[in-house]
Amino acid sequence: MKKNNHFTFKCFLFLLFLGFSEILAAQNAFSSGTDAQSAAGSVSYSVGQMTYQSIESASGKVSQGVHQPYEIFVLSTNENAMQKNITVYPNPVKDFLIVDFNAEKLKNARYQLFDASGKLINQGELKALKNDINTSAIRVGMYILSISSEGKTMKTFKIIKN
Repeated sequence: MKKNNHFTFKCFLFLLFLGFSEILAAQNAFSSGTDAQSAAGSVSYSVGQMTYQSIESASGKVSQGVHQPYEIFVLSTNENAMQKNITVYPNPVKDFLIVDFNAEKLKNARYQLFDASGKLINQGELKALKNDINTSAIRVGMYILSISSEGKTMKTFKIIKN
């Protein structure tokens, strides 16, 4: 019994020592990091810093420790104003689906009709302001109609075939 307690005590001390060494290792000033500067500005990073100190004066501010990120995100979209001027009806469709360009026709406008698994069912050109797509030969189900102009997708519609 005494031997078992001695072994348990040794295991406890080992785990305690291991835990404290992990805590002390994490309190290093930093484990890695670097700075880079150019005419456009400067960037710096560090990994593992645990302390934080900030010194301010009339000429500026220096922060040591945790770096506060300053990120600039440029968000863009290829959304075309013409997108909103495309109407597809009736939905659900029975025999003919109408694609209506409400303002002006797109250049080199085309359509692609896909089934729910992504298989191309039908495709063609949209030559007028109001175009009919024959859907009488396709089965009942859900389809995706993609309208494109000059190779760029302008708008996508979910179509239900009854």
